[in-house]
Amino acid sequence: MRSVLLTCCLCLLLASCEPRDVIRDAPPEEPVLTLAEEEPAEPVQPVVCQLRVEVKATEADKYRDIPLDHELQDVAQAACEEYGVLPDILFAVMDVESGYQLDAQNGECYGLMQIHSINLPWLQEQIGTTDLSDPAQNIKAGAYILGGYLERYSLTDSLMAYNLGAGGAKAQWAQGVHETAYTRKVLACLENPKI
Repeated sequence: MRSVLLTCCLCLLLASCEPRDVIRDAPPEEPVLTLAEEEPAEPVQPVVCQLRVEVKATEADKYRDIPLDHELQDVAQAACEEYGVLPDILFAVMDVESGYQLDAQNGECYGLMQIHSINLPWLQEQIGTTDLSDPAQNIKAGAYILGGYLERYSLTDSLMAYNLGAGGAKAQWAQGVHETAYTRKVLACLENPKI
């Protein structure tokens, strides 16, 4: 709905910026608009339009319909902005990794983003992560890791690196594998985001 409204507003605003001559109340056989096919008698000054559109989402539209409270969704949005990750990608990874279960644990992988504990020392050094079971820290750490991969690799390769670790992903890439069941699940979530 927001994108349709934004598109309509942009079209209306841009249409009003075009230089044109309008003949009002012209009989039907006469043209309504004159086209600049002939050399104009006077030089035509270009019209420059500057447009700034701010669409503020209502409180209900701001949050996704997922089992994650608004405070943590705000944390995720802020982490996405900070680390250059599209929110849809982060939320798709979170959905596949934990199904939005705050206390998810699989072996040594913890939290919403299922971050392996082996990453804690360097995450603590680089972004101050101290507890992977803390949902806010877990989201921020996951966005940081994912953002680092997205700076270097394609989306599917970044997802593989997130899932397998950089070393595991590179071993797969060396064999020509650039798609896994994991990447297909995340991409399926991206195609059908929960907004």
